[in-house]
Amino acid sequence: MINRYIPRQTYAIVTGYLNNQMTGLVAGATINDDNTIQLTFPKNNPFTDEQEVTLHIDDRTGIETFTQDLSVNRCSYKAVLQKCADESALAKPVEFELVYEHSIMVSYKAPNYDFPIDNRPEINLTETYLKDFIIPDEKEKENKLGVLSTMAIDRPHTTVMAFLSSKEDDIFLISHKGTLKSGFIKRDSSCLFAIDHRSSYHFEKKYEWNYTVLRGETFIIPRTNKIFEKIQKQFIEKNPWEELFFTDPNVEMFHIKPIEII
Repeated sequence: MINRYIPRQTYAIVTGYLNNQMTGLVAGATINDDNTIQLTFPKNNPFTDEQEVTLHIDDRTGIETFTQDLSVNRCSYKAVLQKCADESALAKPVEFELVYEHSIMVSYKAPNYDFPIDNRPEINLTETYLKDFIIPDEKEKENKLGVLSTMAIDRPHTTVMAFLSSKEDDIFLISHKGTLKSGFIKRDSSCLFAIDHRSSYHFEKKYEWNYTVLRGETFIIPRTNKIFEKIQKQFIEKNPWEELFFTDPNVEMFHIKPIEII
C-alpha cells in the first residue's frame, strides 16, 4: 500500500490535458488502503470523469538536504478520475511506481494497461537565447528537487529532478540522452515545472500550500555554447552531488523559459 510509505494525508501535483494543453495544479490528497487517492482542490476541479491524469506524491516535508541517492519516497501515479465534483475527485490508478532512493518499493499496473508507444517525430529543440551567466534565485537554494511534467501520449509524464533557478524564474535541468523525459521534451518543448517549498517547512506546517507551478518552453544548452560551463558551475554549487553526472558526455542541459505561473 502506498500509505505505508507516504503519509495518508498529503498533497499531490495533478497534471492532465485540457483543450490540447497541459495543465497542472496542487490538490490535497488522501491515500486510501486500496491505493485510490481522494483529491480535494483548493479552488475548483477543472477535470471531468474518466479524465486521464498523472499525480506526483512524495514525503519530502522538512528534508533540507539531498544526496544522489534521493532518500525520499516518491511516486509517479497514472490514473483515471472518477466521481468528479466542483472541488473533488477520486483517482483510480492504472499504473504507478513508488521509489525510495533507486529501489522500487511498491508498483502496480492495471490489467490490459500498457504504456503507449510514442510515434511522434522528434523536433530540433531551439538553442537557448541566453548569452551570459544567470543570477541564481537564493530563495530556492534549499529546494533541491522539483517535478517536471512533459507531454506524453495519453497523459503527462512526471519525474523528480534537481534544478537551478534564476531570479527571472528560468529553470535549468540536466538529463541523459535516451531517457523518457528527454524523449518527451524532444517531441514537444512545452512543459510544467513544480517547485516544492516544503524543504524548509517542518511537520506541523506540511499541509500548507507550498508549491509554485510554472508553465514553460524548453530550450537546449549544448556543450558548445559558452554559457554551458557557467551554468554547470552554478548548478553544481546548488546541487553538489550532481557533479559526477557532468563527466558523462551523454548529459544534456535544458533551459525552461517561464511563460506563466499557474
